[in-house]
Amino acid sequence: MKDQVLTIGVYLVFLLEIKKSLNSTCKRVSVQIPIFKSPNFMKNYYLLSLVVLTVIFSVSCTSNVRKNKGINLIPYPNSLAKQEGNFKVNRKTFITMNSEKSLEIAKLLVHRFKPHLNIPVQSELTGESSPNAIHLSVDTNYNIPFEGYKLKVNEKSVTLLASSENGLFYGMQTLLQLIYIEDKGRGDIPCVQITDSPRFAWRGMHLDVSRHFMPTAFIKKYIDYLAANKLNVFHWHLVDGTGWRIEIKSHPELTDIGAWRVVKDADKPWKDIEAWKEGDDRPKYGGYYSQEEIKEIVKYAQDRFITVLPEIELPGHSEIVFDCYPQLVCKDSRGKSLKNIGVYCAANKESYQLLEDVLDEVIELFPSEYIHIGGDEVNKSNWKKCATCKNLMRKHKYDEKSLQSHFVNHFDKYLLSKGRKLIGWHEILEGDLSSSASIMYWGGMNGLEKALKEGHPTVNSTGTSYYFDHYQSSSKNELPAWGGFSPLHQVYELNPLSHISDTSLYQNVLGVQANVWTEHMKTPEKVEYMIFPRIFALAENAWTKEENKSWERFRTTVDKFIADYQKAGANCSMSAYRPIISTKLDTLTKMLEVRIEPELEAEVYYTLDGSEPTIEKEHLYTEPFLLDSTKVLKAISVKNAKVLTEMETERLIVHKARACEIDLKNQPYSKYAGKGAKTLLDLERGGKIWGNGKWLGFLNKDLDASIKLNTAANIKSVSLSCITDKGASILFPESIQVFVSKDGKSYKLAGEWSITDSIRSVEEQGVENKLLTVDLEVLNCEFVKVIATCPKQERRGTFIFIDELIVE
Repeated sequence: MKDQVLTIGVYLVFLLEIKKSLNSTCKRVSVQIPIFKSPNFMKNYYLLSLVVLTVIFSVSCTSNVRKNKGINLIPYPNSLAKQEGNFKVNRKTFITMNSEKSLEIAKLLVHRFKPHLNIPVQSELTGESSPNAIHLSVDTNYNIPFEGYKLKVNEKSVTLLASSENGLFYGMQTLLQLIYIEDKGRGDIPCVQITDSPRFAWRGMHLDVSRHFMPTAFIKKYIDYLAANKLNVFHWHLVDGTGWRIEIKSHPELTDIGAWRVVKDADKPWKDIEAWKEGDDRPKYGGYYSQEEIKEIVKYAQDRFITVLPEIELPGHSEIVFDCYPQLVCKDSRGKSLKNIGVYCAANKESYQLLEDVLDEVIELFPSEYIHIGGDEVNKSNWKKCATCKNLMRKHKYDEKSLQSHFVNHFDKYLLSKGRKLIGWHEILEGDLSSSASIMYWGGMNGLEKALKEGHPTVNSTGTSYYFDHYQSSSKNELPAWGGFSPLHQVYELNPLSHISDTSLYQNVLGVQANVWTEHMKTPEKVEYMIFPRIFALAENAWTKEENKSWERFRTTVDKFIADYQKAGANCSMSAYRPIISTKLDTLTKMLEVRIEPELEAEVYYTLDGSEPTIEKEHLYTEPFLLDSTKVLKAISVKNAKVLTEMETERLIVHKARACEIDLKNQPYSKYAGKGAKTLLDLERGGKIWGNGKWLGFLNKDLDASIKLNTAANIKSVSLSCITDKGASILFPESIQVFVSKDGKSYKLAGEWSITDSIRSVEEQGVENKLLTVDLEVLNCEFVKVIATCPKQERRGTFIFIDELIVE
């Protein structure tokens, strides 16, 4: 089987071989097919590169079909009937087609069989399948949706029908996942009847290349990943405050300066950004895509039936632009430039002219129906101070939100005049957005219906599940990520139309999209780690109807796809196999209930005595268990006698204040309120993921908690389980004070803790979870009060997050 996974080098050799084969075919056949003689021959030749996604990402998948006697497909078809038997592929099998439109797709199949089988393409066009033939047919008169297909496999022949080349291409992806090739020039395809079409027209994946630049070769590979999963929109986030990645010939400064930044800490590009300029002897970091490279990538995507959606940020997220053109920053009444907060001066005509120049070149490069203008998280504070912006607002009786609409609507009209449509993040709804604009919704699912009621065509890219920069598991072994939590099961189970009570609003949903923000993704390998296997779940969300989804079926199939992609060289995350340790309070016994359960099938072995678990029966996890005292748990996941991931280690704390009464003087921020005050005493730990609902977040407020123990007890320490993520403005408390009382009225200070330089250094390392402990002399008390001081930051709010308040 090892020869089934082709290297890129072998792939290039095959391209040359096929080119020769096609030339010789033209000489041999009696009926010349005009496509070989046309000026578009090279286009057709380069279309053969589509085989990358069919060879690399389907060969191994198909090898599992016969061994498992099942149908392993992602995304799963919307109508599939399995029948007895198989179509036998052999040296006499050939491919027929009904039109030249089918020819390029036929080439994929020919190349897919090499070097195991040599299946010729029959030169004569035919309208029906022949014995021992694979017949491909495109006809606009078929009663098949535009991107749909019909696949019929019986023991005598295979027929693939579509009303468009798009549909035939997607049907081919399904066929290629079904094929099983043996090593001796034979293969088979299980007999099935499939009638299939996508649930949503917009099936997208986003990639941020501003924070971390990604090479052209990887962009093409990323597009291959999308195509193999029947996704059809590549949202290319080319511009943000940290880097400008697209060559604009009328404004070369945007890449001469804007594409490069001084190397300080390239893993944290949201922090202390400084543009690198010619003559600076410090190392630089970044890059950009030339217009020729962009044309090449757009063409590459088109050949895979993928639309490239470019994003040019406005009016915010543009700090790097003002390093190039400082005159576009707002000015006060004395003409002095205000602080660069990444927002264009909305009253400066030069702002509009620059962006129109940029969009003119973008439109020439990208044939997409839509152009994305960003429009999110616009800091409007400079507009309130800017003399000319205030004049503009007075003239039109605008507030700041209306001024944002003024800016955005200008470019909506401009794009319409060029035959394009504007789409932006849902914040462009602020003010009075033009009715012709579309939005991309990234908020929580609870707010989706409200956004849809505004009446704009909408892409659901909710941050609830479709942000692939979020953590994939709660394991402490996860690579650094943004603080949200989007595990595989959560992504898969999301119904993109849930939370919409008014079904008439469904028509406003264009489709779905996952976003990949690269704050923590410096390399292509890290991007792959974050998208796999969640891209498979997205594919089914986008393609498969809700009633046809099945987590149990999917988790079995995706298990095989992960292995196959890894064999092909993709850096797939194994997070879904991690032995995730979850705890909660058993309300009946007041003991700690412990579960150790991976998302995907694997055996879990564990110990509670501090020793490392081995693959022995006595260590096998079989069901949840209860603990009445603190233990150190260690666990591993195993499949086929192989340990899959790093060992998980967790100190399971059972403390004296669990399930006790607790009052909070200050309430947590509404978005991070967990289950209220009892969250701090429920024995559930949030790990390194502050957005998973297990943390209380206090914004610019101190934690001031009073606990009544169930009975008077001796205590020797109080600990706060805290988290820091400086990029999200989450810091450790500045200090902690512990007070005790026997009557709940008269308190005395029992101990305190202050932040140290070593703790501050942890805050510079990204997301970290620590126990901050106040040691006490052994004291007998019934009441405990804890005050944790929230630090102050100039011109910025600060959070402190706590998931457990531990009294021991």
